[in-house]
Amino acid sequence: MIGAALAALALPMTGTASAADSWMVTTCRGASPFLLDFPYSGQVTGGQYNSPGKATYTIDAGGSLWGGYDTQVTLNWTNLSTGASGSETQRGSVGFVIGNGSTMYFSPHTGPGTVRTDFTVVNSGLVPQTVDCSGTSEVR
Repeated sequence: MIGAALAALALPMTGTASAADSWMVTTCRGASPFLLDFPYSGQVTGGQYNSPGKATYTIDAGGSLWGGYDTQVTLNWTNLSTGASGSETQRGSVGFVIGNGSTMYFSPHTGPGTVRTDFTVVNSGLVPQTVDCSGTSEVR
């Protein structure tokens, strides 16, 4: 059942002209700081919600068998069409597998164009882990 839910998240999605357009950006995968745990698997989706030149990126941090750990996510973005760039950092907690996952939202004003997103995730715990992932999206 969990596999089916993750597979559904991995499918690209598009809305109608009157609804938000959304897309799968990437999945950030790496080891849990507890090592003998579910791997860290942050699903990153993006969307544009009737705001020209602005995209919203959502990262769902998943869960842990051992009660959770702190996570820090940094988004570095570059508009490849204009050269504009920026950075934003948020902190959250990865909770138990069932229930308390952390979801973080980033809404940079990137301007229209092809936008590269680079996420750096630092997970604290017994053995701190860093996970890097990136993707591109077309912002109108």
